[in-house]
Amino acid sequence: MERNINNNAELLPVRIYGDVMLRVKVQPVQHFDDKLRKFVRDLTFTMYKRDGVGLAANQAGQNLRLFVIDTQWSREDAEPHPVVMINPEIHAAEGEYEIEEGCISVPGIFAKVRRFNKIVYSYTDINGIEHREEVEGYKAVVIQHENDHLNGVLFTDRLNKLSQLKIKRKLKALLSTTVDGTNIRTDIFTDQEKELDG
Repeated sequence: MERNINNNAELLPVRIYGDVMLRVKVQPVQHFDDKLRKFVRDLTFTMYKRDGVGLAANQAGQNLRLFVIDTQWSREDAEPHPVVMINPEIHAAEGEYEIEEGCISVPGIFAKVRRFNKIVYSYTDINGIEHREEVEGYKAVVIQHENDHLNGVLFTDRLNKLSQLKIKRKLKALLSTTVDGTNIRTDIFTDQEKELDG
């Protein structure tokens, strides 16, 4: 049974490994308007439909410094609780946390990544209100992963050489569908979509 995520939003095309937008260091959001609200709504909807716990603007082809996360979404019975982070910054980090990561833009590839366990970060929400928080564990990892996207960094870049060697063939296969710097594929989500839609 599909969870309650339909809010009249649009499913956005997701950029796949090899697309130049995934390597762009995106620009800060300047205007908090209806256009931004619509994009955030669509981005959030797309994250859920692609069964992710995070999605950055440039993964959907927009040069905007923002992402949405929902770290509870991986639980089967979870209801949506998205958090939109606009112009986020990580101010301090400490400790170590290693967990297997994947990415909507790097489908079919999973590997253990070592990140900071605790971070202090700030962001602006969709209403223009600034937040400064401290978090540790899984949520800290998700924020770091999405913040990397805004700087043009993928989780595969953070793997050691042996781990990178193990996924080299799969990355090459994803890269092979890139045309003129663009790699947008819908076929890779077909089975997943069928499962989500019941």
